[in-house]
Amino acid sequence: MACVLRLALLGVCTVAAPALGADKEEAHVLILNGTDPYLPSYVAVDSAIRAGLAGDTGPRIVLYTESLDAQRFPLELVEPELVPLLAKKYRTLHIDVVVAYSRPAFDFYTRHGKQLWPEARLVFDAFTGEKVKDAELPPGAAALVAREDVTATFALARRLQPEWRRTLVITGTADFDRINEQAAREALSAEIGEVEYLTGLPQSELIARVASEPASTIVLFLSQFRDRDGKAYIPREVMRAVSKSSSAPVYGFAETFLGFGVAAGVAESYQARGRLTAQLVRAMIAGAPLDRAQRIREVPSHCFADARALKRWALDERRLTDGCDLRFAEVSGWRQYGGAIALIVAVVVAQALLIAALLFQSHGRRLAEQREQAQRYALARAAPLALAGELTGAIAHEINQPLGAILTNADVGDLILDSEGDRRDELRSIFANIRRDDLRASQVIQRTRELLGRHKFERKEVDLNEVVSELQSLMGTEARRRGVTLQIRLAPVRLMTMGDRIQIQQVLINLVLNAMDAVGELPEAERTVLVSTAKGENVVVLAVHDRGKGIAPEHRDKLFESFFTTKPNGTGLGLSITRSIVDAHGGRVWAESSPEEGTLFQVELPGEGSTGDSSSEPA
Repeated sequence: MACVLRLALLGVCTVAAPALGADKEEAHVLILNGTDPYLPSYVAVDSAIRAGLAGDTGPRIVLYTESLDAQRFPLELVEPELVPLLAKKYRTLHIDVVVAYSRPAFDFYTRHGKQLWPEARLVFDAFTGEKVKDAELPPGAAALVAREDVTATFALARRLQPEWRRTLVITGTADFDRINEQAAREALSAEIGEVEYLTGLPQSELIARVASEPASTIVLFLSQFRDRDGKAYIPREVMRAVSKSSSAPVYGFAETFLGFGVAAGVAESYQARGRLTAQLVRAMIAGAPLDRAQRIREVPSHCFADARALKRWALDERRLTDGCDLRFAEVSGWRQYGGAIALIVAVVVAQALLIAALLFQSHGRRLAEQREQAQRYALARAAPLALAGELTGAIAHEINQPLGAILTNADVGDLILDSEGDRRDELRSIFANIRRDDLRASQVIQRTRELLGRHKFERKEVDLNEVVSELQSLMGTEARRRGVTLQIRLAPVRLMTMGDRIQIQQVLINLVLNAMDAVGELPEAERTVLVSTAKGENVVVLAVHDRGKGIAPEHRDKLFESFFTTKPNGTGLGLSITRSIVDAHGGRVWAESSPEEGTLFQVELPGEGSTGDSSSEPA
């Protein structure tokens, strides 16, 4: 059954191997690197292997690394000391899988693997262009190879340079360089046109040589680990120097050349090699058998190109093969950030619409406020007229008294003048009485003008107790005329508020007149109106309480509406004007009523230290 389950991934079960890590929580993998550990191709493959082995499935994998660096230091010089050192180092450590990177590492494993890591299985990562035969692989081993795709790269170069006439091939003298050169000679042997090989030239000579080539030449850079003088190089650094000086496009066979001047090329994917290596390592740790036909696997090649280099050498990127990996392309802002730009535009448009809506709403609110102010002004203008109607009898009575006294004193003065004798003292007394009564009438008229006249709203400090204290002089006559007793109960402290004194007096008079109307049908002994003041939290309170029959429930919601009245001769403006004035002062007014207790009107106005926005609940 286990064999059947593995068929989907690894093919037919023909070579069995023990499950090295099947029952273990931890597996040990050694990466044996035969090259320079800082070689860009090795760094790319090593990173991809580690990423592929970092999954959560299977046992935890512990990685070890040994670098032979056989290209710069011949192994025959260090093997006598190196092998005993590694034997001592791994004597007590069980290695499950060895990944041999490059031919020198594979050869070292072939000579010493059974001694150093006797139970390990092998994955051989061969360099590009290295040939691997099945017969040379130990049992249970697998190899990854990649061909030096000279044919595909040369075909790509000819697509980009249809005017091509000549080919220049650059390589070095190291073992790997010679493998690449042999692969190129085999691939280009049947090609028409002139082909020249520059093998092992020192870098200064090589740069001068490519600088003299015409732009129509195809320059193929294979690799150069060492020149003819034995000097070591990193191939992509040589690529960078060559491409800077060459007037002809330079093509390469390693994706790590991207960004170092290469125009284009076809080569193995180091990411794909790393992933395949990790898959083989995991399969070996799990004890999976390998199909003999699949023991040697080829890493897929892919096309790559540098947009900046294509532009420099005037090569048309549209001639690239389909699916070619084009790097460093200059992408337009809209193409690169189209989604973000569209989102920003949408946000800006939404904000603009929101701002427009807010402006429209603000304009509508201002119009509503203007209408409310106009209505409030109209009510304020109507207040004196309504008050004049309510106080007509009282005003007439107040003025008639001093006028009648003046007339009586004038008649007495005439009689004294017609009589004989010196009665100047009596005349002086009469003139004094006339002057006093005249001043009294003048004061009545002045108070009436203040209440009924047009004046500008003035916000000043007002003591609510003082306003209520003047109630007897303002409303005493009217109360006596109606047979109503005014009771005044003041708070023992000053009740300061900011407002217009005349308008607060209008509020008080409106509420008192309303209370007098409410008790008008009661027996005279019960016609009492109580006016009181109190101090609340950040507010001052004015209360007017009558013992009338109260407010009908169906009328309570309409009580402060304009022109609503239950009186036969009422205007319906008194309470509406009262609310308008109280609102303008930042206060509030409400009524509580019951048939047993009568009606209580309360007014709250901002007190000292208040912002003018009272939030107290009705008492």
